Amino acid sequence: MIHRHNQKSCDLCGQKKFQVLYLLDGFQIIRCQRCGLVSTNLGLNRTDLEAMYAPSYYQERWEYYFGNSVINNTVTEENTNIRDFRRGLSLIEQFKDRGKLLDVGCALGIFLYLAKEQGWEVHGVDISRYAASYAREVLGFEVFAGNLEEAQFPEKSFDVITLWDVLEHFPNPSRQLQEIRRLLKDDGVIFMNTPNEEGLLRLLAHIIFRLSGGKITYPIRKLYHRFHLYYFTQRTLQALLEKNGFVLVRLDKSCIPIIKARGRPLERLIVKVLSWPELLCHREFELLAIARKRE
Repeated sequence: MIHRHNQKSCDLCGQKKFQVLYLLDGFQIIRCQRCGLVSTNLGLNRTDLEAMYAPSYYQERWEYYFGNSVINNTVTEENTNIRDFRRGLSLIEQFKDRGKLLDVGCALGIFLYLAKEQGWEVHGVDISRYAASYAREVLGFEVFAGNLEEAQFPEKSFDVITLWDVLEHFPNPSRQLQEIRRLLKDDGVIFMNTPNEEGLLRLLAHIIFRLSGGKITYPIRKLYHRFHLYYFTQRTLQALLEKNGFVLVRLDKSCIPIIKARGRPLERLIVKVLSWPELLCHREFELLAIARKRE
């Protein structure tokens, strides 16, 4: 059973004083009063996480996970998900020559497939037994089912470690980044993307929520949910990286791919229309970061 964590400490600064931003369905969105890191008050254990990422999680997101040219040979055109993976890989290769790559939270192995195609030696890890099994049995990759620490990779094993839409899912991002730092070669890099807490869509949802006296909660509930445990700004993401022994070398922002905008056609249209204002006011939906180990 998923439960609330009433004695939670901030993962970034360690203090225990929080402001409640939103009361949602059985949990809260809270902000640290010292450093500003936004999170949920959910305390998730290993059993909770495995249950959350059961086969139904992937089937409900069929278009994102299965409706692409890697998994589904009836799809001939590359969707935005695949194109984003390719752009990310190209960005990584500006900082690191091809070598040994670990994708943390690799899901079904789509990014592993594209990276291997480009000449990388690829490995994966995912908490979902279903996803890890799919990546192994259908795509033929070496993928560990469980959390990163349980995989027990040797120290300084990888040239690149990637976290696609993963950092926000960790119950303890700092601990995971410390393990990632252990696994990364001294000249290695990490790549991650994560939702931008200062994005335009979140700002508009907040304004609607406040102007309605807290009565209109639908936009908030779409953007804040129990699968995402943390929400980072540019400042808190950089601070988290620095705290755990990394130096940020590049930070980009991008609009949400429509394939990730789950909902009715009207909702997806609204998201698409708002991508232009997002760009104009530099409040895009996602943060993309590349960092190196600090000496």
